[in-house]
Amino acid sequence: MKIVIAIPKMEEYRDLFVEAAQGRAELVFLEPSALCAESLADADAVIGNAPVEAIRTAKELKWLQIIYAGVETYTGNPTFPGQVMLTNATGAFGGIIAEYVLAGILASYRRLFQYKDQQRMQLWKDAGSESMLMAKQALILGAGDIGEQTARRLKAFEASVTGIRRVVREKPECFDRMAVLDELDELLPEMDLVIGCLPKTPETIHILDERRLRRMKKGALIVNVGRGSLIETEGLVRVLEEGHLSGAVLDVTEVEPLPQDHPLWKMDQVLITPHVSGKSFGHVKQVEQKIISICCENLKRFLEGKPLCNRIDFESGYAAVENRGR
Repeated sequence: MKIVIAIPKMEEYRDLFVEAAQGRAELVFLEPSALCAESLADADAVIGNAPVEAIRTAKELKWLQIIYAGVETYTGNPTFPGQVMLTNATGAFGGIIAEYVLAGILASYRRLFQYKDQQRMQLWKDAGSESMLMAKQALILGAGDIGEQTARRLKAFEASVTGIRRVVREKPECFDRMAVLDELDELLPEMDLVIGCLPKTPETIHILDERRLRRMKKGALIVNVGRGSLIETEGLVRVLEEGHLSGAVLDVTEVEPLPQDHPLWKMDQVLITPHVSGKSFGHVKQVEQKIISICCENLKRFLEGKPLCNRIDFESGYAAVENRGR
């Protein structure tokens, strides 16, 4: 059995993979940039974000473990080999992304962006009315790891939290109520906050189109940490320009990077960050360690012939609920 491992900062984590394998496989450690058809030619498994074109020619490959949560690069590619199991790092990013969500909301509510601008001008001036999270109605689109972690933090601020998911299941305690996508139009006018945590699938593209953005409560704040395809961008620009929404916190956009001439850049009520809410390697050590833990656990399971954590269902584009990494 040959396992190719190609992740950032490999030297720091190499011993953990050796321990997980317990001598049951040949481990080949590569730089991520070295993942190609030649390096995967006789590999049985890969831990790292291998390109689809390299996977297609890897005739022995049975399993691919990626180190991110997003899987649309693979699930959206019809040439991905059907015999290869795909697993992701769901369970590693919920906490760090939830903290980003809270930071964006609080900075928007307390006008911290305006005060930072005033600081540069050495201007001591009250920026005007503010908001509190307490008693706000929050809607989280996506009730997986990121959605649950966000809900827990919002509850600590005494907000009321509603979650939306694809199918009816038991409601986690951190949500006050749970709904399905068919109820979105009914819920939007009630909500002070709408937070997007959904992956990109055919069903999630432009869920928040201009019609639904206009259904949102006047003065509501929108946050997106899932995929930029969730929101119809030009519709968002128009709704913000008209003042219907109070602002937006966007870690993701439909086109990345956002073009330099795009009007969103110049909107004072918009915070844009370059897809960094869930950054791991080289950013946050705790997230790195969670990713490595998921990868090592799945390596042990693979070598023991056990079911893998976070196995992706290609039809839905999600990891199976009953076997997610934590």
